[in-house]
Amino acid sequence: MNTLMKRLHIVSIVLAGTLCAQALGKSDTITLIGGDVLLCTIVSESETSVTVDHPALGRIELSRERIESIVRTAPPVPEAAATVAAAATQTPPPAAEPAPAIPVAVLPAPAPPAPAKPDGSWRFNLTLAASGSESGDQSNRNIRISSKASRESESDRTTVTGEYFFQSADSSTTQDNLLVQGIQDFLFTDSRWEVFAQANYQYDSFQAWEKRAGAYAGPGYRLIENESIKLKVRAGLGASYEFPTSDWTPEVLLADGLVWTIDTRSSLIQSFELYPDLDNAGEYRFIARIDYEIKLTEKGDLKGVAGVRDEYDSYVESDQGTSNDLKVYLGIGLDF
Repeated sequence: MNTLMKRLHIVSIVLAGTLCAQALGKSDTITLIGGDVLLCTIVSESETSVTVDHPALGRIELSRERIESIVRTAPPVPEAAATVAAAATQTPPPAAEPAPAIPVAVLPAPAPPAPAKPDGSWRFNLTLAASGSESGDQSNRNIRISSKASRESESDRTTVTGEYFFQSADSSTTQDNLLVQGIQDFLFTDSRWEVFAQANYQYDSFQAWEKRAGAYAGPGYRLIENESIKLKVRAGLGASYEFPTSDWTPEVLLADGLVWTIDTRSSLIQSFELYPDLDNAGEYRFIARIDYEIKLTEKGDLKGVAGVRDEYDSYVESDQGTSNDLKVYLGIGLDF
């Protein structure tokens, strides 16, 4: 009788716990061997144990050897999922500040943007170099004035230059020289070849010819054309005319032009023009020049200029003037 009453008591407790769990809608019921009943929430299970959360005892692990029965109000929670659920209930740590982004190289590198196409607008340059001295009744002056106008489109290029030298010593003029040159280049699409036409005019009061004009035409080729170095050569035929002597001289023109961009501020410009005489073998003249330019402003419109120009003429006799004329200058140039 006592055994029957004990079993009825256990059953009533289990039924009460089950009803209570259903009422709460979230508790599981675990009956231990010996009659103790736990209303708890099963967190995880394994083959040897069951881990539960109890409202009074906290989280405890029960050996399956001590459990008589389990009544669940929800499907069993896998241990991994329970771990994730438990982690979700905890306050996450503050997120660490993201590390600075590391640049990522893209291979192959993207092609640089194409250079802007020339629009045919005119550009100008004016350069002035001057020096002098004054002593008693003697004065010395040395002046060089040069100018340049240029334009370029996709089909042609025009360059006009003028250069004037004046020098005096002991109040007497020793140099009075003017050189004007115009070059028209005709360009070809997707080709380094071009065709040029050139006209020259010279005045020198200290030469027997005094005034000389010339015209030439022929092909040109750009040997090197990159960001730092541009080198072009030209070859043509033409003639020069000297007056007042009225002498015509058929000539060949062989020329080159180099522009070396040394860095963002400075550049070196070199040119050489050779005029062999077609009628008289061994007779020739040339004009050689080298200029160094350095930008004096951030915009680059104001430049310092230092240069040398050498002109030689094999025709000139000792009593007719100077066969070799070397000029050295230092001045300021302005682009506009």
